[in-house]
Amino acid sequence: MSTTTGNRKPVRSASAIIASTESGQHLLKIDGYSRIKDELPTGNGIKSRSFQVGGHSWLIRCYPNGSHSEDSDSISIYLWLKHNVTQGVKAHFMFSILDRARRQAHTGERLKYSFGETGGYGHRSFIERDALEKLGCLWDDCLTIMCDLTVFKELQTEDIDVTTATPPPLPPPPPPMVVVPPSDLRQHLGGLLATGEGSDVTFEVDGKTFAAHRWVLAARSPVFRAKLFGPDKGRATTGSATDVIRIDNMEAQDFVALLCYMYTDCLPERKGGEAVAMLPDLIAAANRYKMERLRLVCEQKLCEYVSGRTVVAMLAFAEEHHCNGLKEMCLRILDDPIKLREIVKAYGLENMIKDYPSILKDLIVRLAAAPGHQLRLHHITANKGGEATVGEVSGEQINGVREPLDLHWHL
Repeated sequence: MSTTTGNRKPVRSASAIIASTESGQHLLKIDGYSRIKDELPTGNGIKSRSFQVGGHSWLIRCYPNGSHSEDSDSISIYLWLKHNVTQGVKAHFMFSILDRARRQAHTGERLKYSFGETGGYGHRSFIERDALEKLGCLWDDCLTIMCDLTVFKELQTEDIDVTTATPPPLPPPPPPMVVVPPSDLRQHLGGLLATGEGSDVTFEVDGKTFAAHRWVLAARSPVFRAKLFGPDKGRATTGSATDVIRIDNMEAQDFVALLCYMYTDCLPERKGGEAVAMLPDLIAAANRYKMERLRLVCEQKLCEYVSGRTVVAMLAFAEEHHCNGLKEMCLRILDDPIKLREIVKAYGLENMIKDYPSILKDLIVRLAAAPGHQLRLHHITANKGGEATVGEVSGEQINGVREPLDLHWHL
């Protein structure tokens, strides 16, 4: 029989297991305390009317001259469960003597007991009679005793609404007493770069000049620290009142991005082709000025632009500038035989080797491993007599070959 319900929503229901308690008080007034005390010997007591708490009937037994001979100078008091039960009834209770203002003048210890079939539980020596008479709680020969009772009821199971069964969401945390705004150091340092206020060094790049602050640059780059404060300081500047440092191997827009990062720890927003053109130059600058984090930031962003169209150039760049993460990204694409075939077709094997010789080893290993294709590598050597010898080389032997290679790859 199929159990498929189609698009019908499942029937939802909920129930609750409830462990509840019920509390109550009962006042026992002993009117004519002196007479009762004189008439009842030790072991004889009086009892209250029954009262209901937690679905059970209870009563109080009081022994003015004690329930046992050892306690004949004290009042004994007990709580009794009036009817028999098959399972114990757990209860917490406490007896107190009230004064004229109905305040608790004397309170016994809070008791815990599981009431069974017979008997009660309480205090054999609740209070000595001499102490009771000194309390001043007897007026008009009356004594009032209060019983505070809490009964632990049996576990109950009830049907409840589904929404009631779902725990309510946590309340939102209280707002903090003090709200600290985000750091604005980046904005302040960026403002110094933008205004040039307090600048003490000038850079000349690609025919343009840029004002900067030597202490910022020295803090960000050990190479700039050496140029601006080290032994090579004189050779790096023109000797004018404000030092001028010429940078010959960068474009002006890339140097602007470098300064922006040094002051704000962020790169300026560039999109598409501008970003692709800027990032390789910044990686080269980061290596030159020993700014490792900048190199990694640019390398991470450059990985976003790796594709079948750019993978060959990116791999060659990664090899040259030691960008291991970028190299791994490129090799993952070349590990796909279908993409590898498309890339080799688009570039031409000879053009790839000619334009990007640094990737030769990685390219050969992947061409040799491509299923369904045949790769042959030959190296050509000449002996002393001028005769040429052609030998076949495996992909694993490529590192040891220094002579020219002749590659043939059959699609």
